[in-house]
Amino acid sequence: MPDLVHPSAVGYVLALDLPVAGPSFEAASTVSFSAKPEAVAVGSQLVEFTDGIAPETRSAIADGVLLAQLAANKAVAQTGDVFRWYDKYVEVLQNIGWQLREVDFQSQSLSESQAGLHKALIPVIAAMLGPQAAAASIVLETLKGLDEMEPDSPWLTVFDKSSRQGQGAKFQVSHVDANASGEPEVALACFSIDARQTITQVLFFKFTAQDAQVKKASGKMAISLDRLRAAENVIANRVGPFVADYVAKLDI
Repeated sequence: MPDLVHPSAVGYVLALDLPVAGPSFEAASTVSFSAKPEAVAVGSQLVEFTDGIAPETRSAIADGVLLAQLAANKAVAQTGDVFRWYDKYVEVLQNIGWQLREVDFQSQSLSESQAGLHKALIPVIAAMLGPQAAAASIVLETLKGLDEMEPDSPWLTVFDKSSRQGQGAKFQVSHVDANASGEPEVALACFSIDARQTITQVLFFKFTAQDAQVKKASGKMAISLDRLRAAENVIANRVGPFVADYVAKLDI
């Protein structure tokens, strides 16, 4: 995809149409990032950080991801069109400085998973990460142990509420590491589920090829630290009222 960075990232962010904040409008962020490997649910996205990403950089990345989701939610509020949602999501990321390699949706053959979608996702995400990153992945470890996890865990509640999309769902998994220059690079997998029934618990959804179509897109994206900082404060201000309701650390 071409680099579509807006001439003024700050102006672009200020002009974005976002939903009305929920009841936690005055709440402060409940997430404090560390310097250790960790993973968070940012709305419908599971974001994993290696120790190569500084805490303040993690916060800026999480804010940008949340901004893109909120704008996409607002853009499709009346239609529920998952592909239009992803178009807006990608548009926002590009305009705040992220450079994306080609990300195309294709039908993804997942094993029929009467045990739950989370188990069918494990080999797909492992393949995206590669052997070394997969071996240390917090997201993969969490998915493997999901059956023993409390279904009302805060991060699961955040993720499930944000992922549901009418009769289906959409969600993302990303792995953030630093390149040789210390700048963040992201391996990203995006999923959409078109189901014949309302999905209530996305990761526990049991499906077959007959009752649900799963599509996946994967790609890479990167941003320079200068571009990440360019609109950092205005993005933080715009998403601040939503953070308490949309961001939670994964507990493993």
